[in-house]
Amino acid sequence: MVKAQKTSSDRKQKTGKKNRLALAFKQAPWRNHVQLVGGFLLALVIIILVASIYLSISGEAATAGLEAYQMDLERLRIEREIANTKANIAFLTSASNMEARARAMGFERIDPANTLYLTIPGYPGKQTMVVTSPPGIDHTDRLLVKSIYRESLWDWLFTGINSLSETVIGSGK
Repeated sequence: MVKAQKTSSDRKQKTGKKNRLALAFKQAPWRNHVQLVGGFLLALVIIILVASIYLSISGEAATAGLEAYQMDLERLRIEREIANTKANIAFLTSASNMEARARAMGFERIDPANTLYLTIPGYPGKQTMVVTSPPGIDHTDRLLVKSIYRESLWDWLFTGINSLSETVIGSGK
């Protein structure tokens, strides 16, 4: 019985030492709360930082897209203005208009049989100019912004995941 009491008191002493060590290294409850709140705030700041970077990049991409769209509208306006100017030049240089202007300046029509043609050495004559594209080329399906530049980070990520899963599923068959 003495031996049982001795071992029981030894156990009490060991547990007492363990309890004292645990109490010595245990933090105050307010410190635990501060650490918990600090960890939460740190996670919140990281999430806000990542979200702000993503929004900034998305905003710049949207701005660049709008600028490209505005430039395309400006290009179309200029092309319409050029076409209008070419139509005016064609009207002004039409045969009937040129004949009326020549008559107003005092020129008269002559008989082709009485015409004398001169050959001038080194003069190549009137040069032809191509003002439109060949008939087979269609410019209506031309894209302003390529689809790869309109793809968001999430779309790109899920496209990669889908292609990876298709290769894994495809290789398993």
